[in-house]
Amino acid sequence: MARKLNADVVIAGSGAGASAVGGELAAAGLRVLVLEAGPQRFSPLGTHVRSVFTSEADLSKVGDLIYTEMLVNPGFADTPVENIRDLRVSHATGGMFALWMGNCPRPDASELPDWLPAAAWEPYFARAEQLMHIDLNGGGSGAMFEMLLERTRRAIGPRPDGRHVRPMPVAARRVNGVFKICASDDLFFRDAPPPANLTILPDCVALEVLTQGSRATGLRAHDRVAGETVEVSADTVVVSCGTVGSPKLLAASRLEQRAALGAYIHEHACIGSRVTLLPEIRHLIRDDEPVYSIWIPANAAQPWQNQLCRFTLGSGGSRLAPGIREVDSSDIFTFVSIDVRPENRFHFDPVRKDPLGLPHVTASYGFTAADRLRIGQAMAEHFLIASDVGEMEPGWSPSLYAFGGSTHFMGSCRMGAVDDGTSVVDGGGRVWGYDNLYVADNSVIGSSNSGNPTFMMVAQALRTADRILAR
Repeated sequence: MARKLNADVVIAGSGAGASAVGGELAAAGLRVLVLEAGPQRFSPLGTHVRSVFTSEADLSKVGDLIYTEMLVNPGFADTPVENIRDLRVSHATGGMFALWMGNCPRPDASELPDWLPAAAWEPYFARAEQLMHIDLNGGGSGAMFEMLLERTRRAIGPRPDGRHVRPMPVAARRVNGVFKICASDDLFFRDAPPPANLTILPDCVALEVLTQGSRATGLRAHDRVAGETVEVSADTVVVSCGTVGSPKLLAASRLEQRAALGAYIHEHACIGSRVTLLPEIRHLIRDDEPVYSIWIPANAAQPWQNQLCRFTLGSGGSRLAPGIREVDSSDIFTFVSIDVRPENRFHFDPVRKDPLGLPHVTASYGFTAADRLRIGQAMAEHFLIASDVGEMEPGWSPSLYAFGGSTHFMGSCRMGAVDDGTSVVDGGGRVWGYDNLYVADNSVIGSSNSGNPTFMMVAQALRTADRILAR
């Protein structure tokens, strides 16, 4: 006998997209029920890991926790996704939003869908900046940071207007003197106690979207703790399970199958290296030098983003030269746009199930010749930056991350202007062919880009919330 629940809106997932939609709809007075497949790891629900380990000295602890516990194979599978071995997700309240670094690069016009005017995004970008508490100059300050910024500008030369080298916009602030990165708790609860009309159920796996004709009627789920079936009736259903989980749930629901479901997956090719900073830069470093992030934005002519930062590493992965402290080094990352094409796709097995009871997933994935050329051009600029700020003589070792290593997978429920077979949802996130079924997460982002997609995805989720409210 299934446990029966009802709500105005039921949402599968609790990450950035889910919390942006759920927070907006709850604030409008709707009864919102959120189902999260994973457990509650921190309190309150959706809290970021850096709100638990707040000291800069805890960075290695944070890295250990992220890489050994929080990141897992999709669906808690024993093996990685075939052909995308480094694709990892977080199954817990807050999802990947509970462990991201807070970087919020604003996309260039060339990175937005070409069928929607760039100006149409501006009201949603502004709302996202406000809700996420984005500090446009939050990437750093101080003498060391200013010299690093100037050296980076010198290395790469001039950039187009509006895409100049600058501090990274960061979704973070000080709360009671403690550094707090924006996470699901901020978007769900909006600095207020949890509202009575918003309920979040951890360890509750959505297994099927229930439908009648062209309408979604709710979700069938499994309570992993009680071991029982849960059936939720709702006027609106939002799927927000991530780039792997959302198409798996739609495929498992036996909806009208579309060729675009699971297709057009993409990320950014990721180049990473670490340098010991030059002596004249190290001379300016304080013992308590804060975490920083320098942003070199992408543009149409140079479709890659560079970033200098001190990344969260595990206690065994510092890669430091003898006698060099963590604070004396900088990580450099370059994210490169790749071609968005249907051949890069997930495949869903209707018989074999993952540990959560959803279809087992494999993938076809690879670079085009144009991708490889673009990566080579970006690698050259990566070297210019590294050689202008760091010591190269001891040996410099850049790495091209394995597929999935960016943690920025997108596109499996691609957004489109018309129902022509190349997309799964419309511009408001509504699944083609259904009146009240929506997707709100990275999976809807279908245009090639090179920046952390969280900011753009939250903006899109706010558009989806407006469409739901307009109904």
